[in-house]
Amino acid sequence: MSNASDNPNHNDEPPAAKRPRLSDVENTNEDEPNGTLSTMESSGVEARGGQGGASDLHKRLHNLLLCVVCREVPHPEESYQCKHGHIMCEDCTNHILADARITDKDAHCPSCRICITCHNLEQNLVVRQALWELPIECASCAVELSVAKELPKHLKFDCELRVVRCKYQCLGCSWEGTLKDRELSHNAACGFPQRNGSDILKFLQLANAKGRFSSVPLMKLHRELSASRINFRNVKMSRIPNRDSDFLREFVLLESETITAFEEQWVLRLHLTTAGERRTLSCQLLLLSTPRGALMVDYMIRMPQGVGSVKQQHDIRLQLYSHIFDAKNKGEGRRKLPLEGPQSLYRLFAMNEIQLRLWMFLHY
Repeated sequence: MSNASDNPNHNDEPPAAKRPRLSDVENTNEDEPNGTLSTMESSGVEARGGQGGASDLHKRLHNLLLCVVCREVPHPEESYQCKHGHIMCEDCTNHILADARITDKDAHCPSCRICITCHNLEQNLVVRQALWELPIECASCAVELSVAKELPKHLKFDCELRVVRCKYQCLGCSWEGTLKDRELSHNAACGFPQRNGSDILKFLQLANAKGRFSSVPLMKLHRELSASRINFRNVKMSRIPNRDSDFLREFVLLESETITAFEEQWVLRLHLTTAGERRTLSCQLLLLSTPRGALMVDYMIRMPQGVGSVKQQHDIRLQLYSHIFDAKNKGEGRRKLPLEGPQSLYRLFAMNEIQLRLWMFLHY
């Protein structure tokens, strides 16, 4: 006959109580029956509930991620923040940094006034991912897309108001308009499909003449590459101090280090002039040494590869300048530097170090 003492695992302490399940918990608050469950159920309903809650969340995120300067939603790959987390879009960031360099002052975050530079501005991974997931409205057709990452595809294939050409442009039709207008009216009204052979021949002759005209830049390029000597280098532009504060606001001068090319000494200058809200950038190549004879030099200014952003590679349009340098004429007048737009100037002056690539072609 067995007893408790025969059990080797027996002890005087009662067995540990099992952890109660949520369904076994008794509600002690009679005024809030099933409080725990009702809270969980209500939160589940809110999470599934939908579009109202999701829309409200999107609006709140939208307001949190706005640029503190222009109050627009930045492009996900072009958003920056100061050390305190204030978000700025790329255009506003460049504008602030460029204005600070032009006026020879420090740049500050417009929200917290902390000093900002190219080095301490950062991109936030969470902000970038959140911007990609926010709904966005197409600026052309006002269609709302569920996430911003769908916008490039929409603009290329689906937007009814994207700009297109007539599908008979190969026959000479020069019409250009929205996809919607082309489908609704132009396709039926276009008379080019009914053109006869002689009309099409005239167009082909005109297209051939345009093709010969378009080959002129290639001929110019061939001439430059056939130059007696070619020199190119990256140059760093430094600001020339100016003590006149009134003059400083209207004129900024940048100068390169001394450049050695064709056994002569040269310097490149950039002149920034301000007239009201308008700013103009011009360039000037000067000969420092005295040449033994006349030098027929063509030159152009480009952005160096691997310096600055991808956009900056196309900020300076291709423009060739020509001048004959000699002992009495060591420089020419200032030439306007052809920029793609106002933002190109701000991107250039927002660089930590302004670098340009100078091409020089010597012709005998």
